[in-house]
Amino acid sequence: MKPTLFTTRLILRPVAEEDAQRLCALDAEERVRRFVDQPEAPNLAQCEAVVARMRAIDRATPALGFWMAEIRGEFVGWFHLKPPRDGEPAEIGDLEIGYRLMPSAWGQGLATEGSRALLRYGFETLRAPRVTAVAFDANTASLRVISKLGLMLWRRWEYRSRLGSVIPCGTYACIRTADDHSRAGGSCAS
Repeated sequence: MKPTLFTTRLILRPVAEEDAQRLCALDAEERVRRFVDQPEAPNLAQCEAVVARMRAIDRATPALGFWMAEIRGEFVGWFHLKPPRDGEPAEIGDLEIGYRLMPSAWGQGLATEGSRALLRYGFETLRAPRVTAVAFDANTASLRVISKLGLMLWRRWEYRSRLGSVIPCGTYACIRTADDHSRAGGSCAS
């Protein structure tokens, strides 16, 4: 069963059916969609379908999947720790960290804080051999988070968007060592 994770400021909890409206509010923000290949804001039915997919992933892989992020009961976004998507560069056993936050939560270190909790959970609890993150080259904010986590560039590649454009991006990685310390050319900040 997926645990609820706690950081200094965040509660990362499993996805619930009633999260669809929260996701719609998040994805209604054009600034949020800029680096996630989602050209249009979704409607409630689409958000309900997304929540259903998230919950299906959570049921299929109970220790992995998606977590809703809250501060003092207020929704601020979501995080994931799950196998990489089909078509992304990956190795067997990789787990990928990702997140999406409300603009009101940007610039406060919350992406780093939540991602660091999932990095630690992936290595220490799940004993993942490697944790990765993917970011478009133009997404400088996510690249800063990845750098703070200690993940290093593993592979450059091109993502083909829903509209057919080619977007340069990278997969960044950190490996778990035998003594449970993680590194990727340095130490991950787990």
